[in-house]
Amino acid sequence: MISRHYILAAITALSIVLGLGTTVAADNTAASDHKFEKAKKYYAECQGVQGDDFEKIRGHLKAFTDMEIMADYMADPGKMAQLMSIVNDPRTLHVMMKCSTEPVMWDTWMKNATDPNKMMRVGMRFMNPTMYMNWMMAPMNPQVWNSMTSMMSMDSLGRWGTALMNPTFYQPMLAPMTDPNWYTPRMQWMMNPQSMQPMLGMFNMTGMAPTAAAPAPVAAAPTPAPAAAALAPIPAPKAVDTAPKK
Repeated sequence: MISRHYILAAITALSIVLGLGTTVAADNTAASDHKFEKAKKYYAECQGVQGDDFEKIRGHLKAFTDMEIMADYMADPGKMAQLMSIVNDPRTLHVMMKCSTEPVMWDTWMKNATDPNKMMRVGMRFMNPTMYMNWMMAPMNPQVWNSMTSMMSMDSLGRWGTALMNPTFYQPMLAPMTDPNWYTPRMQWMMNPQSMQPMLGMFNMTGMAPTAAAPAPVAAAPTPAPAAAALAPIPAPKAVDTAPKK
C-alpha cells in the first residue's frame, strides 16, 4: 500500500505548484485591471455615501470582473462570506445591476470567458485540496460568522428598508422600458465587429484553425490493352512419329 507520507508529500507539492500558478496569474490580472469608472459614478449617486466609501469595496468588486479573483474568494470561506456581506448592501447591488448592462463590462467578461489560459488556471484552482479543507473548517471560522451576522444588523436592515422605498433603486430594471436612448450604445456594441473579436480569436489559435484539405488521390493510369498478336491462339505441337522405319 502507498504510505501516507507519500500521499501527503504529493498533496503538498500540488498545493505549491497551484500556488505558484496563482501568483503568476495575479501578475497577468494586474495588467488588464478594470477601472470601475462607471461603478464609482453610480455608487456616488446613492444616498448616504461618503467620498471614500467606494474605495472600501472596490477591491472586492474585482471578483466580478475576473474569474481568477473570484476563484480566490471561493477558495477562502472567510473572504467569500465577506464578499456576500458587501453584495448584500443595496447600494452595492444597485451599482452591480447598472454596470452589468454596460458595454464596457461586456468587454471585460468577453475577454475573461475567451481566455483559455485563464480558464485553465481557474480549473486548476479547484483541483487544489486546500480549498476543500478550508470549507470543511468554515463552521469554525469566526470570519465567516462575523460577515454572516452583519447582514442581520440594524444598519443593514435599515438600508434595505430605505432602498426598497426609493424609486431610484429600481432604475436599472426600468431603464430599458423608460429610456429610448438606453438601447443605442448596446446596439452599437453588438454591431461592432471588435466586440466579438475575442470569441473569434479562440478559433484562430494554433491547432484549432481549419487545416487545408488533403489532396485528392491521383487516379492510376489505365492498363494498356494487350496486343493482338499476344491474344492469338498458340498452335498445338506437331505429333512425332515414333514407329520404327522398315
